Amino acid sequence: MSKRQIITYSTQAGDRGPSHAYYLATTHDVVGFYCFDEPSEEGGTPYVVIDRLDRGRLLGAGNKETAKLWASRLGLSNYIYVRV
Repeated sequence: MSKRQIITYSTQAGDRGPSHAYYLATTHDVVGFYCFDEPSEEGGTPYVVIDRLDRGRLLGAGNKETAKLWASRLGLSNYIYVRV
């Protein structure tokens, strides 16, 4: 299975694109990963928590700013970033 797209909303001049991705995860002792489609600006995007980092299912953010924006749109208040 191929990995899903990595999306970055803000880039700097000369940026060649992400060499890694940030995934949103739970803050539990056993980390779960938030699985969702690209969150809408209006919010309310559904998500599920899966038990492993499956890059074929998870949408990766190209930078922390994009991951933080997605967390806000998903309504998450407690989360961590996992950089891969």
